[in-house]
Amino acid sequence: MSSADLWGDDGSGIHHLGTDERLLVTQKRAAELLSVNRVTIWRMTRDCLLHPVEILPGMWRYPSTRLRDLRNGAPAAAAPPREGVGAGLEPFK
Repeated sequence: MSSADLWGDDGSGIHHLGTDERLLVTQKRAAELLSVNRVTIWRMTRDCLLHPVEILPGMWRYPSTRLRDLRNGAPAAAAPPREGVGAGLEPFK
């Protein structure tokens, strides 16, 4: 599947979510969209490159718009390690 299929690129230069894409995606889907391992997604979260949303206690989702931006080569502005959201995430086992 090409990135155009994943992101709904219709050739107009405007990238939009496909009809079957969600605004928030799981860690597994985030890894698929970026063509990386789930551990890489965890590390990107730890390094403040990704900012997951906790939708229920212990249930994290990643904004697909940020994933799309990273996939399209947007600069990954890292912030210093932080306390709070994402700070205590442990890698899956």
